[in-house]
Amino acid sequence: MTPMKILVVDDELVICNGCRIILEERGHVVETCMTCSDGIAAIQKTRYDLVLLDLKLPDQDGSELLKAAHRNNGNRIIVMSGYATVQSAVNSMKLGAIDYLPKPFTDDELLDVVKKAEDAW
Repeated sequence: MTPMKILVVDDELVICNGCRIILEERGHVVETCMTCSDGIAAIQKTRYDLVLLDLKLPDQDGSELLKAAHRNNGNRIIVMSGYATVQSAVNSMKLGAIDYLPKPFTDDELLDVVKKAEDAW
């Protein structure tokens, strides 16, 4: 995999840390945020190759970050959710997400979806 700059936005510390460890082991540069507002601030300051985004965040719905990321500079977003439904997946894609990763996911599932995003890069 080509190293990418990745932002993980999730309110679960174990998800943030797990994604960071797995992706950094593959050479990617990973930053994490635990709120929607922190994620929006991060994408406004930094250009990320990929954003892994949880839809259920404590301060705002993650779709707000999805909209901001898409408007800001066309960030590629992969939505992660423990509440995966066909409707939420469709809505995420309509807002600009490139893929949808239901929680819980394995290390291999995470790496596969990131690899798919990288190949489309």
